[in-house]
Amino acid sequence: MVTDLAEVFRLGTAKAGENLDFRRYLSAHHYPEKPFQILASEVQREVDCTACANCCRHAAVSVTKGEIEIIAAYLGATPEETARLYTVPDPDAPALRTLLNSEGCVFLDGNLCMIYEARPKACRNFPHVAAGTHSLGGRPSSHARWAALCPIIYNALEAYKHITGYHPHSRADAAGTSENSCPPPAASKQDLPPRTSTPQDQTEGQQSAC
Repeated sequence: MVTDLAEVFRLGTAKAGENLDFRRYLSAHHYPEKPFQILASEVQREVDCTACANCCRHAAVSVTKGEIEIIAAYLGATPEETARLYTVPDPDAPALRTLLNSEGCVFLDGNLCMIYEARPKACRNFPHVAAGTHSLGGRPSSHARWAALCPIIYNALEAYKHITGYHPHSRADAAGTSENSCPPPAASKQDLPPRTSTPQDQTEGQQSAC
């Protein structure tokens, strides 16, 4: 399993074209999502998300009014104050706001989330690999965008290629094409959603990355 973040980024970036081809392979062979979700959930249990926190640094997290109220109560502030200090309007969804994120989420302290117990649903669900997940963030296209940033997604994709019998080099040679090494597109807010270790991965009372 590859857990070094620099190596995950290098390999995930180099395999951007391969991952696109793998998505097409899965679609052409009508592979269901659930086997990948089960595999990725197993990988997730082996990864320490507090050693990464890339999702907290690279994802735009939309929050609802109700989530702002939960965060406000956790901080001991009013919802209005919380929205003003820690969020900005979401240009794609007038009813939502987005957590401030310049060089990382406004609530990220090192690799730990300062509002872990009150973190938004998008953060709780990341990397969207729970069995039965049918969200935008759980789509293969969303997972591919995170392959260079999230060790869970990268390792799960590589393992699933082996399980499904996918052979990138032979497929590329047969098609007369070369592997596309362009970096993956930036993750959108629907993708977050977003990350982190599951509650069972946290020691009792310990904060973790969102």
